[in-house]
Amino acid sequence: MDALKERKNRYFLVSAIGALIALISFLLFPFVTWNIRINASVISLAFAFPLNATFISQQAAAIWLCAILALGALIVSCLLIYRSHPFGGQTPVETQTQWGLYALAGAGVLALIIQFIVVSNLGSSIKSNPSIFNALNNIDSSSSSSSVNSLLTSITDSSASYNIGAWLFLLGMLAVIVGAGIEILQRNPRLLQSLSPQPGSAPNPYQGQPGYPPAYPPQGANPYPPQTPSAPQQPGSEYSYPPAPQPDPYASPQNPGQQPPADYR
Repeated sequence: MDALKERKNRYFLVSAIGALIALISFLLFPFVTWNIRINASVISLAFAFPLNATFISQQAAAIWLCAILALGALIVSCLLIYRSHPFGGQTPVETQTQWGLYALAGAGVLALIIQFIVVSNLGSSIKSNPSIFNALNNIDSSSSSSSVNSLLTSITDSSASYNIGAWLFLLGMLAVIVGAGIEILQRNPRLLQSLSPQPGSAPNPYQGQPGYPPAYPPQGANPYPPQTPSAPQQPGSEYSYPPAPQPDPYASPQNPGQQPPADYR
């Protein structure tokens, strides 16, 4: 039980629970509903027959592949949870875990494909097999084969739809796929980065317009023009101070009490 509480096994546990739900729903619940409509000369009747997986297998044996895949997904999930080396041998643990995850995802997808194909073709398959209709109504086929055949020829619509068992099976195998898929993404950072949007990947509305992109100076270049120093720098001096302003002898004195030199009187 301690292994079920570990954080590293949480998505393996999701897949295991999903596979268990799918297997139980396949074996115990009505799997599909057979819908037929009969148009006789006087009346028109519609019937709906719930069928379990065992009965469906008499017409479409491929439905047992769904149960086998669900059982295999449950076994693989338990191996990933309880064993350090899920499949034994000298193969590295990380490689064996990747094998198990891909097996879970593949089993879930394949089971849903088989379920969809079998249910889609079940209506026409049952219509063409009178023994199935006899079994549904507990009719002796040897004594009433002619009446059954005439009744089957009056069927204008025959289809199969998902019942509670098929819906639970669908949800269970989706849980298997989701649990394995999340674990695969977490163990492959490169794959996760490729699926996530990268910065700057959004389209630029100004791309292709005149004057775009703007011209920038090359990296490392000084964008400002060099300035010519006003006075030559002294050797060894890192900074040159501006020259001090010289007094103008011809300017009028700012202080009225100050007299100009005697040479200009």
